[in-house]
Amino acid sequence: MHLEPHHHVGRRARHARCHREVRSRGALRVSRLKDLPPGVARVLWLGATLFWAVQLSLYLLGGLSLLDTILLATLLIAIPALAIAQVPLAQEALIERLPAYWSSIATLWVLGTISWLVGTRTEGLAAIGLTLLPPVPFIAWTLGLTAAGLGIIVVFRQVALGLRVRESPLLRSLLPRTAEERGVFAILSLAAGVGEEVAYRGYAIPVLIPVVGSVGALLLTSAVFGVLHVYQGTLGIFRTAVMGATLAGGFLLSGSLLPAIIAHTAIDLLAGILIADKLLLPLNSHGVGGVDETLQES
Repeated sequence: MHLEPHHHVGRRARHARCHREVRSRGALRVSRLKDLPPGVARVLWLGATLFWAVQLSLYLLGGLSLLDTILLATLLIAIPALAIAQVPLAQEALIERLPAYWSSIATLWVLGTISWLVGTRTEGLAAIGLTLLPPVPFIAWTLGLTAAGLGIIVVFRQVALGLRVRESPLLRSLLPRTAEERGVFAILSLAAGVGEEVAYRGYAIPVLIPVVGSVGALLLTSAVFGVLHVYQGTLGIFRTAVMGATLAGGFLLSGSLLPAIIAHTAIDLLAGILIADKLLLPLNSHGVGGVDETLQES
């Protein structure tokens, strides 16, 4: 009987301690949000401002529908801003490749699906370039775009070696090293080939052409495509921008997005799994030297 009051006192004390701990953890979370690197916070604020500015401009001046302006502003401003903001945070974190792959796969499929649904809502699959070509042109465009993409990587590698530019360590850390990682990376390559091509070529270019013209749409989407790969460093931004322009040119000239989708997937598979050590710059001093051993794990 006499233990009952002490028992309640003990419970009140424990509740008080728990309450203080919860408040402490909450304050810690708020503190962490406030302690975002200044550059990251500025990028997010600028991205939010530009998002609404671009969305309203496209709606009021470009004559586009509200749905198209929101999706375009998301593709052209919001997603690149998030990509830029993530880089300094990722550089300070331990990269876990498999979770990164799966989260990227989910994001790309969602992005591609939304672009697919919005882009085809009035004119069907032809509106985003999902049309068949005769066999010979289809094979020619697919092989040509794949070869051109790999050639771009080789050219940038040689130029970078001459300029003594180093490959991004973050890019190297994200490349697959085990059999399981290579399997998931193959799925990621397919998701990127479909999702990015549908969103940034099949959807964005036709919608932007009435506003900025064919050349303007090609240049704008390719520049944004380069910024999306900011984790690859300055070299990677220009490399992927040129590759994006090549794929966009193939889409516009052939009239079909399918060769670009297959070429994009093949380039990612080849450059990320099979011949990464031969296409990318080595990590040692000034980007000159032998093969990076981290890619040789089984």
